Amino acid sequence: MGIPFRQMHSWDYSGPYHGYDGFAIFARDMDLAINNPVWDLYDVPWKKEAAPAEAVAAE
Repeated sequence: MGIPFRQMHSWDYSGPYHGYDGFAIFARDMDLAINNPVWDLYDVPWKKEAAPAEAVAAE
């Protein structure tokens, strides 16, 4: 879906996320999710070239 997320209610892979120490764990996990190399596989919509208006109107 192209949206990084963390499962907050399940600590199967990481956590717990409560308290002062939990925030550091959460920040690390969010950094790993946001800066994951898999995002290079997606084409971001704001970098796509728009179709010329004439071509769209002709269709």
